Amino acid sequence: MHSLLSRYLRIHLDNAFAEDWARQRRTAEDIVRRLWSQSQEGVVLADQVGMGKTFVALAVAATTILGEPELGQVVVFAPANVAEKWVNEWNKFAESLLTEGAPELRCVPAALRSGEDLLKALDDPPERRHHLVVVTHQALTASLKDTFIHLALAYYATRHRTGAAEVRARIVKSSTGKTGLMPDARFTPLLVERLLARDPGQWASVWQRHTGIALADEPVPGALMEVAEDLDLSEVWAALLALPKNSSPNIQTRLRTVRRALNEATQGVWKQVLTRHGTRRRLLVVDEAHALKNNGTLISRLFTPKEGNDEDGALQGIFERILLLTATPFELGHDELINILRRLTAVVAMEPPPRENLDDRLARLRERLQRAQETAIAFDESWSKLGPDDVAAFDRWSVGDPPPADVGSTAVRRAWRDAQLAVAARRAMHEELRVWVIRHERPPGGRRYRSGGSIVPGHTSASGGLAIRESDALPFLLAARAQAVAADAHGAARPHFAYGIASSYETYLRLDTAQGPLDSDAEPEETSPDHTPAPGEPGPHPGIGSPAQWYHDEITRLLASDHRRAAHPKIAATVERAVDLWQSGRKCLIFCWYIRTTAALEAALRSRIDDLITKHAADALKVDVAGVDTELLRLSQRLLRRDTSSYATVHGELRDSLREAADGRPDVADALAEAAIRNLRTGGFLVRYTRLSPELDADGLLRGISGANPIGVNLLGRWQGFAARTAAMTDSQRTKMLTRLLGELPDEGETGRRGASLSPVRRAYGETRREDRERLISVFNTPFAPDILVASSVMGEGIDLHHECRHVIHHDLDWNPSKLEQRTGRLDRIGSLAAREGAKIEVYEPYLAGTHDEKMFRVVKDRAGWFDIVMGRAGGSDETATDLEENRIALHEHIRQALSMDLRSPAPPPAG
Repeated sequence: MHSLLSRYLRIHLDNAFAEDWARQRRTAEDIVRRLWSQSQEGVVLADQVGMGKTFVALAVAATTILGEPELGQVVVFAPANVAEKWVNEWNKFAESLLTEGAPELRCVPAALRSGEDLLKALDDPPERRHHLVVVTHQALTASLKDTFIHLALAYYATRHRTGAAEVRARIVKSSTGKTGLMPDARFTPLLVERLLARDPGQWASVWQRHTGIALADEPVPGALMEVAEDLDLSEVWAALLALPKNSSPNIQTRLRTVRRALNEATQGVWKQVLTRHGTRRRLLVVDEAHALKNNGTLISRLFTPKEGNDEDGALQGIFERILLLTATPFELGHDELINILRRLTAVVAMEPPPRENLDDRLARLRERLQRAQETAIAFDESWSKLGPDDVAAFDRWSVGDPPPADVGSTAVRRAWRDAQLAVAARRAMHEELRVWVIRHERPPGGRRYRSGGSIVPGHTSASGGLAIRESDALPFLLAARAQAVAADAHGAARPHFAYGIASSYETYLRLDTAQGPLDSDAEPEETSPDHTPAPGEPGPHPGIGSPAQWYHDEITRLLASDHRRAAHPKIAATVERAVDLWQSGRKCLIFCWYIRTTAALEAALRSRIDDLITKHAADALKVDVAGVDTELLRLSQRLLRRDTSSYATVHGELRDSLREAADGRPDVADALAEAAIRNLRTGGFLVRYTRLSPELDADGLLRGISGANPIGVNLLGRWQGFAARTAAMTDSQRTKMLTRLLGELPDEGETGRRGASLSPVRRAYGETRREDRERLISVFNTPFAPDILVASSVMGEGIDLHHECRHVIHHDLDWNPSKLEQRTGRLDRIGSLAAREGAKIEVYEPYLAGTHDEKMFRVVKDRAGWFDIVMGRAGGSDETATDLEENRIALHEHIRQALSMDLRSPAPPPAG
């Protein structure tokens, strides 16, 4: 059978990814069939986290691009935190999955983060065109900031207007470099005057004559120039009229005001340009499509029909088809899922039109979703009334059969009937849903969950939470009482006090602002009015004040000492597990909701590891604790200072071993040998990977990293594996990785460069700069430091942390099981360390026994079992609802199987 995919896509692979690629190809072909052969406006690709949705989408994109005579253009619309990943994944995809002889397909070198960059990318002629254009969500909801475009808009706004000459003179006078109207030192009064005197189409030549510098691209997109006459620039004109005629003491204040007004006036201009230019593209790929679930948000309005507002409908009529990606379709309520699918109204009018219009098809889907949810909720409620002795009756349950006559319990008979109704409605929904949604799930059994107290190394019990020692109990008892008092005073107050103190004492003490524990830095999300905040999200808060203030003051007094705060039972357990993994040479990823908890864990982990290094080194080197740092420094200099023979021996052996592993590439071998030696100079590597002694020499160090060390780990083997993976990267990926690991290459005459931090523990949260986060992601995916990453929710979606780590600790839980699934999914991905080792992902979920923490654990586990059955009802923290969920019996397997859905892409028909 003829494939619908491009003939330039590889059909088979002969490596470890062959099975995954076969599934991805099959899915991509199914999408292409639905979009074009079956003339469907769009598809939701909802494969489970870590199964390679990106590669499926790129296979569809490559087929689309290669299917056009002059090679088309596909736009990928992605959140800022994952947009760069698309560029990296394209490079991997093009190198490994496009056949030799395929036309050169170009991806933008970096994700576009502004509307003006998108205009320029869409405007490029075929010989310079980037075929895959990755643009961030924020780029399409932000104002224009490019100085050339601002000046071009000023040019068009002042053209053919009375008084234009005077206003242009004011623009020229106000162009005083960085402090002027155009805050760019290059835009001097003389240059601005010459630019405004010529049409923007000639600005590149004006710029070169005036500055001697040739611009790589036209400074103003042709699309803007073509539609300039049709743009409404009255607000830009009004802003320019406010420019001062003469200098004055407050000139900078006035210029800032005008600059702000100019920014606001140009916010919707690029959208006007895009919609009026007549741009047409075959395909738009929307990543993290659940961001489109709410009507009225800036992102969603890009897809809405134009109704007189230039900011609405910027993507209307631009694309022929839309591919929507999300890993969490069942987190969405049926209204939200329909809202996402309704964005497909933005596609170009289809010829011939579908036999049934989109609104009617979505109305039918909504009806089926509604009915399925109603019956599932009814079944959920009736099942909640059953006790442990009732479950055996369902051993005889099957689809369509009434309850046997000897089942006499009213509760059982009702649950039996409700299960039948839920299954019937579910199957009707399934038939309608499979038209729009494709979903594959990974085989079960790839994870091992350790809950509660089993996070503690050596813990033998399979169940039960972390015990709170009697000496530590008083703060928790007072916090519980404070919550009860707050609930009495404010009604059904959410248990903020319980959330905070279960996470860390530092987070609880954050409550003294009376604003609630708002120090979470989850990625901002525009939520629906009935959204229930998770721990750490802003939400209604009772505040700390009378009558709860007394309890808070007492807790604050009790936690005054650093020693007492460091003894938090869950912090201590998380630290113990993470340090145990560190001591065994394993990496560990820890997720928290709260900024203060990430800081508390980072500090506690560093302190504990420093103490372990100091104690071990003091014993091994036979020195006092106070002299450990000096002795470790002396030892590392004796062995690994560049001017020593030991360094030459170690470096030479490393370089030779790594070059062989790196397929003979000397650049990879040299760089990784340098990175290895940087790490070996640290106490953390010396105490774990050598038999540390005052007599340690180069041969002993080399034996140590080859496995003759206290933990029995062949560190050299890990480095060799990483060398092989680095050699297999594309040139740009390799350069980026090595730069992030070692720092920028030194300038001529310099002798060194600053590489990645060698601290064994690092933290990443919302205030961590984006470039620092990206660097940290890269180095955590190497066998070098850091070994422990403490992360907030901003690291919980869309990034890869799986190459060298298979242990994750969910220090803070969440009411929504899909949030935990997303975080675990950072490690459970194709090509993971777990897969390479044939081992499981180890997932730790600590909770404090007898507290609200234990209740949250039990509720979220129950919800995980019901999550895709009662679609879109993740549940909140309402006490009555969670009381029922906490102790509910598990759903019978016969019913669960009957309620399951199969949304996989069908296998291709046999040849012939």
